[in-house]
Amino acid sequence: QMMKPLKNIFSSVILSAALPYVYAAELPQSATLHYSGSYGIPATMVFTRSGNGYKIVSTIKVPLYNIRFESGGTVSGNTLHPAYYKDIRGGKLYAEAKFSDGSVTYGKAGESKTEPSPKAMDLFTLAWQLAANDAKLPSGLKITNGKKLYPVGGLNKTGVGRYSIDGVETEIVKYHVRRGDDTVTYFFAPSLHNIPAQIGYTDDGKTYTLKLKSAQINGRPVRQ
Repeated sequence: QMMKPLKNIFSSVILSAALPYVYAAELPQSATLHYSGSYGIPATMVFTRSGNGYKIVSTIKVPLYNIRFESGGTVSGNTLHPAYYKDIRGGKLYAEAKFSDGSVTYGKAGESKTEPSPKAMDLFTLAWQLAANDAKLPSGLKITNGKKLYPVGGLNKTGVGRYSIDGVETEIVKYHVRRGDDTVTYFFAPSLHNIPAQIGYTDDGKTYTLKLKSAQINGRPVRQ
């Protein structure tokens, strides 16, 4: 099936490669993750830190044009504080969200709605937030895709498995997150800095999936 824009992706959790309990990971200075989507459509997520700031850019090369999801903010200790999120399609802004003073302003281009939300994130930021915080969802968390603001119903571990990442069989751990009335799935590679090995989400009644094929962390391949 054809992959649609990745609107709500990436939640990250942490498990030890050798032990069954959850543990926290130190955020890398940079990480570049290469995925394959439905019908082999390529996608890349890049996480970077500079000083106390962070930026996450995900690019999906769908036919005819690229989709770019960008989010950024600041890092304080092991907590990420998002400042903005943008959904850019074919080089034009499609939707965005701005986070400030316990509220979120969001909507499609030309539209705007503000709602109070003491803790809100886009799913890109949430990926790395959970990676650094023992897979704990912030209390009262809401998630936005730029167009809407969704309540989060919880995160559950659903199993383990193995993936070939950079040609090496790698243990992965599977989780589901309830987002509004649907479910987002996240598989993580605990032996590789807890990077997301698979992302699945539902949009307009259809489910789409990205699988990690290779990665570089702090400028080096995870498998050498």
